[in-house]
Amino acid sequence: MEVTIQERSLSFRSEYEIETPGSYYFAQKAIFSFPAKIKVQSSDERILANIQGRFSFFRERSDFLLSDGRVFHFWCEKRWKRVFDCEGNKVSYRLYGHKGLRYSIFQDDRQIAAFTKNRVVIGKGNQYEINLNDDADVIVIICMVLAINSSEDDDDNATVTIDVGSIGPEEKPFDERWQPS
Repeated sequence: MEVTIQERSLSFRSEYEIETPGSYYFAQKAIFSFPAKIKVQSSDERILANIQGRFSFFRERSDFLLSDGRVFHFWCEKRWKRVFDCEGNKVSYRLYGHKGLRYSIFQDDRQIAAFTKNRVVIGKGNQYEINLNDDADVIVIICMVLAINSSEDDDDNATVTIDVGSIGPEEKPFDERWQPS
């Protein structure tokens, strides 16, 4: 399954258009919210999830409150190596940042998704191309990507930015052979 998250380039607050096979979602960050508050909605404006940033001096932390009552806690485990954990509803995920603009997501030590960020950004227009397994929880993965964008890439309002991505160490190398199932 392929999902695209496109941040609107010229917007006062962060707004995102999210395309999945057969569905269209959008998300928006509350104006002047610190920590971040992002609402994810379906095309008929039903709220699917709320992302509540939590204040922390050293590491990003967020809670994902899904419309079905599930709650997930997302936090940065290793800042230098860009490792994030997400737990809730008896499920755990680990998100790894890799060299360049690539990320991968694992559920219980099994890769379920990989995504890339665009290199050339006009305005705020970050774009994420996500490939994920058909049985993966799409809303949780969208929330993880939005939380990463909010914590790492949300403060840039330049006209044009060339993003070289991460050049530091990585916890786990990116698996070029992985394909969604």
